[in-house]
Amino acid sequence: MSNLIETYRICVPIKAETVRSTIEAVAEAEELMVDFIEVRMDYMSEFNDLSDVASSTKIPLIATFRPRRQGGLFEGRDEERIKALKEAVDAGFSYVDLELNTDGLDKAVEEFKKTGVKIIISHHEFNFTPTISELRWFLSRELSYEPYACKLITYANSLEDNLTSLMFLSKFSKTVRLVCFAMGRLGLISRVLSPFYGGFFTFASLKKGLETAPGQPTVEELRRIVKIMEVAGFDDRR
Repeated sequence: MSNLIETYRICVPIKAETVRSTIEAVAEAEELMVDFIEVRMDYMSEFNDLSDVASSTKIPLIATFRPRRQGGLFEGRDEERIKALKEAVDAGFSYVDLELNTDGLDKAVEEFKKTGVKIIISHHEFNFTPTISELRWFLSRELSYEPYACKLITYANSLEDNLTSLMFLSKFSKTVRLVCFAMGRLGLISRVLSPFYGGFFTFASLKKGLETAPGQPTVEELRRIVKIMEVAGFDDRR
């Protein structure tokens, strides 16, 4: 597959405290020519001038304000998060990530759809990987909101958990834009392979120390692995 790397979509999460440092990190991500940039607003101390972030790049930006219960830093009320996310959307962000267990999700989705922003409904399991039938139940709940894309992230306690994520992804990515893989040291396999199994994109950090989830490789590490696979003649025939 000569275009293996070129068709491999990567999203870089940005964790920065200020708008200025966010813009600087976005510029670094641009140099790496990634496909999506996720701005983790739960790491930010202020949201003034978010339009400066949006105007600093042509790479699609995902606004994410992750609560602690889903692996983020925010411990306040969901309505506060939604208000801040609306500011990001008004500033020109292309995507907004909304957790499946968000209070008032029905109303939030309805309001965001009026803006034309692309909605990602997400759910994270930080201790284990559910069964395929359980993942299907989560997916059906996410799809009930008719989002642009769905995201189901699990945690690998064994190498077999990678197979669960990839089998699920292979089956449902044919009809749904879906991000699905397992976190953790043992989940690297599914992180790397998920785009080949139909995943909308996978995540990689800007550099060491800037990971936003366990087991997250850097962009350079991820691309190095994919390059080795390409040289070895790997393809996505299963």
